[in-house]
Amino acid sequence: MQYIYNMFYKNSRVYPAFAGQAVHRVRTSTINFIGGMMKKYVVCSLMILTLTVLSARGFAGAGTSGAQILQQQNGARAAAMGNAFAGCSGDIAALEVNPAGVHNIEKNEIMLMHVGGFEGISAERLNAVIIAPGLGSVGAQILYRAQPVIDNHVAGEATVNVKDMVYGLSFARPVVAGFSMGVNIKMVVMELGPVDTTALSLDLGTQYEMSRLLTIGLALRNLGTPVKFSEAEDPLPMKVLVGACYTPLEEGRHTLNTVLDVDYLVPEENILLHLGAEYWFRRMLALRMGYEYSANASVNGFSAGVGFRFKAGKVDFVLDYALRPQFWEEEDFETENLFTFSVKF
Repeated sequence: MQYIYNMFYKNSRVYPAFAGQAVHRVRTSTINFIGGMMKKYVVCSLMILTLTVLSARGFAGAGTSGAQILQQQNGARAAAMGNAFAGCSGDIAALEVNPAGVHNIEKNEIMLMHVGGFEGISAERLNAVIIAPGLGSVGAQILYRAQPVIDNHVAGEATVNVKDMVYGLSFARPVVAGFSMGVNIKMVVMELGPVDTTALSLDLGTQYEMSRLLTIGLALRNLGTPVKFSEAEDPLPMKVLVGACYTPLEEGRHTLNTVLDVDYLVPEENILLHLGAEYWFRRMLALRMGYEYSANASVNGFSAGVGFRFKAGKVDFVLDYALRPQFWEEEDFETENLFTFSVKF
């Protein structure tokens, strides 16, 4: 045995050269593979950004957008972290931020959300995502929003009811290792007194896992047909957003997630910055906080929230709450309360 060892491992000059070549080939292949994935992600991102810029030119001077129901909060977890969620994955709340984020959900999931307390406007959301083996993640969503009746001061005219609804279908799946894509197709139905209208909307999203602890995401939301009441016509609140989720701490009972998103609202030509953090203890109790900043000062404010997760057999239950104080440019102050209940099975 010692003779064989000396021949092939110690004294031979051929084996070290062969081993060195093999290591070099593996290293080169790995670098090329990672580089190729990054190039694909950059190309897809540039395509989305280019489409957004072209669309922005088409909307130049619009200044406002319709179908504000598409701006509705996406879940208490995201809201508590300043709505920074483009880089988060494995959570049903990602459906309305970056649809690619549901590509790796571990179980089928149903989510119910209630929003109340903001100028009398209330909203209810139902999301569902199921795992289709060999295909990806398939989702559906229903969003209903109502606001106080508008008094009509014209003599003899009735009050005006305002109601909005969104119906949507979603699909997400991994494309190659570390890279995933997702899409939402939505129909918006709006009622303003005796008049109603319908619009179609499309969301496209991508995510790339830079490492086990860092994921970046990019999405284009609310690309579709304009909202038209009688002769008035407004574009959808289209936006492009890029974000990241980084986990600096993941040790035993403790996990810390940090998130950052930057949005560009095309019709309003406005930039929003979202910051947030989330601390988990034993993956059972979560403490969250965040901040949302708008460049045009339309709405800025802190947010905070908590989350609870518990199990009953193979079924997981998640309860999240978020508090969002809002400061408007007229110095008005409102508080928004969000409750989300999810079941994973």
